[in-house]
Amino acid sequence: MDPSEEPKHYLVERIREALAHDSQVNELEIDVRIRGSKVFLKGTVPTSQRRDAITDIARSVLPDHEIYNETVVASMSEEPDVERLS
Repeated sequence: MDPSEEPKHYLVERIREALAHDSQVNELEIDVRIRGSKVFLKGTVPTSQRRDAITDIARSVLPDHEIYNETVVASMSEEPDVERLS
């Protein structure tokens, strides 16, 4: 079946499964939305390499769609909230 003929929720699940099962990505928390021929990806990832890989995977699943990767790379420079015990 041509991907453009599949129901939108099937297309979303195909991308989510590809992101979850790819050894470079293993992302379960990426929000995937499709509007017409546009795919929007949102969430937070640890590196720009992972962000790029997410785009590549979505593009490989739906090559005829425009991919908008709106994921944010988490800043590692922030100090984590840690309670200090004295």
